[in-house]
Amino acid sequence: MNLRTPHAAPTGADTTPCASRKRRWWPAAFAGCALLWTLTARDSRGFSYYLLSGTPVAWSTPQSVRFLSPSTFPPGSVAEVHVLEAMGLWNLVPACDFQYAYSRLDQDYPIDHFDGYNDTAAVPAWQLDPGVLGVTYLVNDGPEWFDMDVVFSDLPLGVGYTFDPNPSCDVVHHPLPTNGFSFLLVAVHELGHALGLGHEPVGDEPPGSAWFVATMNPRYPSGGPMGQENIIELHTDDRAGARFLYPHAGPSGPAYPDLALPAFTTGSSLGQAVPLYFDPPAVYPGDPLTARSVIENLGTTNEFFVRQGFYLSDDPWIDAADRYLGSLLWDIPFQEALQFEAVIDMPADLPAGSYYLGSILDDLDEVDEEYEDNNAASYCDALTVAQLAPVISPLGQRVVACDAPFVGPTPALVLPLNMGPASWSLDNPQLGMTINRTTGVISWSRPVHSPFPYLLQVRATNGAGTSTQVLYLGVLQSAPQIVPLAMQDVSCQPAFSGPVPLLTQPQCMNPIILWSIDSGPPGLAVNPTTGVLSWPEPVPADGPYTVTIRASNGSGSGTTSLALRVTPGDFDGDAGVRLSDLPALLDCLTGPHVAQNADCTCGNLDGDADVDLTDVSDWLARFGR
Repeated sequence: MNLRTPHAAPTGADTTPCASRKRRWWPAAFAGCALLWTLTARDSRGFSYYLLSGTPVAWSTPQSVRFLSPSTFPPGSVAEVHVLEAMGLWNLVPACDFQYAYSRLDQDYPIDHFDGYNDTAAVPAWQLDPGVLGVTYLVNDGPEWFDMDVVFSDLPLGVGYTFDPNPSCDVVHHPLPTNGFSFLLVAVHELGHALGLGHEPVGDEPPGSAWFVATMNPRYPSGGPMGQENIIELHTDDRAGARFLYPHAGPSGPAYPDLALPAFTTGSSLGQAVPLYFDPPAVYPGDPLTARSVIENLGTTNEFFVRQGFYLSDDPWIDAADRYLGSLLWDIPFQEALQFEAVIDMPADLPAGSYYLGSILDDLDEVDEEYEDNNAASYCDALTVAQLAPVISPLGQRVVACDAPFVGPTPALVLPLNMGPASWSLDNPQLGMTINRTTGVISWSRPVHSPFPYLLQVRATNGAGTSTQVLYLGVLQSAPQIVPLAMQDVSCQPAFSGPVPLLTQPQCMNPIILWSIDSGPPGLAVNPTTGVLSWPEPVPADGPYTVTIRASNGSGSGTTSLALRVTPGDFDGDAGVRLSDLPALLDCLTGPHVAQNADCTCGNLDGDADVDLTDVSDWLARFGR
């Protein structure tokens, strides 16, 4: 792999004038030439030259000496460097024997188009037709060139020139109103005339005729620069024309592989090139993109199976590390050139934004070329990848226990690179439910049971729009857990009712299908719906009764136990035998062997089915407890 070195400049020389035939035509707009009436322009294999009675007109020897105006091209000036580089480009055509030389004049002389001196100078813009950048006056002596004067407008269209050796495609394409015209492009074009090449296309073709980018295209910017480094060099057609007029004599030179990607292509105006372009200017991920491309074989070898890769870059510099889009495979014979449109499918997912499209000929670096710096080309205009409105991947269904905090899931966008970032929200959050606006993760510290799944509307919003997706969230019922019940002191009369049992998490455990009693004293019952105990005739006992109640729902059951204390002699249920109980005891006193009255169970302390003085004695023994 070689890096580009400065173009070979012509050497200095002396010359003397000679006779010529005389007549000229003024050129068309931008770059032009003046032709002799004895010559006929002839198009051949993509380039044109001049014939005299069927014989190509060329220099008698494959060389030409340019005489440089000292006021236009002062020694060491940037203008001189550029005109010498332009001559050097024609000197470097492989398999061609033509060579430019130059001579520095000691002063400016009047330009005589027929004196045999190949003058090179700038003249006031008013001396040329409006819009003309440069003119080459071609004078022949029979089938040989005699005088080739080249003049440049000193201030074309009032903006002048840019002397950037590598002008960007934007600068070249838009010289007005401030960029200026590339002097190097204009000089290379005019020096192509000065060795005998005509315009390509010639200029009399009807609009819409096929043509190719070339240095000798008749309108600025000719064929334009090469590649993303904006290198100005001769195109394939121009090299072929130079070889035709001045073929290499003697042994063949070494192989000269050199492939290139021009930065310009043919435009709608015949003979005027435009930067490489693509359509449409904005795409969505997955969309097709049609890109114009041009490839050229600038060397002297045939190259086969050459891959051209297309890439997408975040910056204007295209290299093989950028996002690969696809490739084409080419056979490119010697002097071959091709322009075409490639349909490229954009990646299925791309972040929205501005990108640079480009391609690299021989992107795998399999061809050992003379120059490697003209293989890549980037498109002058940026490509916009537009953002799509968000589409959320299906969220499905989640199931969570009612008594366990719920977190998740993390929602995903169908095209996360393009559709993101998105702002997340819930259209119908439940009480206590939140969503992370950045991640879309839902949190619910205390899920509430529902017999049916919650239909949560999760929403994503970006700069292009909004959409929703449903998350089905089932909250499972928990098996009942009953809050422990305190011991109950039960009055002997009237009937006992209570307490109301409570669940530890009623929002998770209701509804209770059934309340029941696992164990307890005879006659004790429970309301199957409310869980409230009832005991029509509590029976006193020296110790508390242990009662186990059970609650059942669709997920299981749970129990709790409580103590029921029915104290003998405690008529009012205040958990003690006190004076307040004495009147009721006396009302129940009937004597031995006389059946006790109803509701006097609490007075029968000795359990003999009557209330007598023995019971009173036992009551007194319990008094104050």
